[in-house]
Amino acid sequence: MINDFFELIRIKSWVKNGFIFIPLFFSLNLFNFNLIWKDIVAFSSFSLGCSFIYVINDLVDCERDKHHPRKINRALPSGRISKKVAFFSSILLLTISISLSFIFKLSLFYLYALISYLVLNLSYSLYLKRVNIIEMICISFNFVLRVFAGCFVISVNPSKWIIVVTFFLSLFLILIKRKSEILLLSENAYEHREVLKNYSKELLDKLIFISATIILMAYSLYTMDEFVIKSLGTDYLFYTTLFVIIGVFRFIQLSENNEYLGEGDPTILLYKDRFTQLNLIAWFFSLLILVYV
Repeated sequence: MINDFFELIRIKSWVKNGFIFIPLFFSLNLFNFNLIWKDIVAFSSFSLGCSFIYVINDLVDCERDKHHPRKINRALPSGRISKKVAFFSSILLLTISISLSFIFKLSLFYLYALISYLVLNLSYSLYLKRVNIIEMICISFNFVLRVFAGCFVISVNPSKWIIVVTFFLSLFLILIKRKSEILLLSENAYEHREVLKNYSKELLDKLIFISATIILMAYSLYTMDEFVIKSLGTDYLFYTTLFVIIGVFRFIQLSENNEYLGEGDPTILLYKDRFTQLNLIAWFFSLLILVYV
């Protein structure tokens, strides 16, 4: 039962909220323990809020998920957890999420970011997920809101470069996920996700390449920006672009072959693909050395 509950609230997906720590790193506050604890609380609060959305989304999609070869094994579609238990669990998650921001006196603007995330995703679950293109924009903006939350909780201004890279990176990943759903589900794709009737593999490939190009250009320009070089105290940041190129190319490669049974969910790929894990570790430590050492 405990494992089913953890699956219901998708603890593994909490890794997405790691975006909250990005402003802490790039504002040179990674070792500022007065701010670290605020980010940890914000991460916990935001993660519980995300879990609330995941449960609500699963309740809305319960019948559709029964047509998906992987999602049919989730706690709700399989019947291991009842809809009543799931609903009351979601209310508890939401209550704790918002309470944490008050108990630990997090920034009011952080709370605005959290509430914006919740409102946007409730709208997505109830309607926007059925509007083609807009549904992907909503998911991408979710990650921008995570960055905003990370900025607000430590009182720093969000960088426009980081916002652009974050938005198009998340758009890139969701495009790959949609492509995998079309390939995996074939003629049953529409039954699982109504909006897939508006997409094709060829269209998604074009959008994937456009997003990938913008990611690489924006990140490269960010590392060469004179204000960034002055703020971070290094002009060697540009060389970390290599790891970004490798990461983008790897996800495109995974979307084109049958590794992991055509799985395209970025979270699952992150946990499964050792190549991506090692590349992320190398990117992080190269940044750590260049910026902090």
